[in-house]
Amino acid sequence: MNHSSHKYNLLKKLYDTGLKLTATDFSHISNANQYFVELEQQELISSEWGKKGKSRVKLRFIAEEQKERAERYLNVMSSNQDEVQES
Repeated sequence: MNHSSHKYNLLKKLYDTGLKLTATDFSHISNANQYFVELEQQELISSEWGKKGKSRVKLRFIAEEQKERAERYLNVMSSNQDEVQES
């Protein structure tokens, strides 16, 4: 999987579930925090500090005002992946 695929998969899960998730919820993606930071810099997601068990963690989520932008990003990335597969 490449860099863009990881970002797509992280954003897709956040978008589809509407949940606040942490990097540990994506154990299949090595260093998911790296991709979360990029998504946050692109203003596609937000974050806040919270608790998971007894641990203080950074929760990532798509805020209401980011949903439309996130959906556009997912649509573009999905069509780009489709084009690559057809080649």
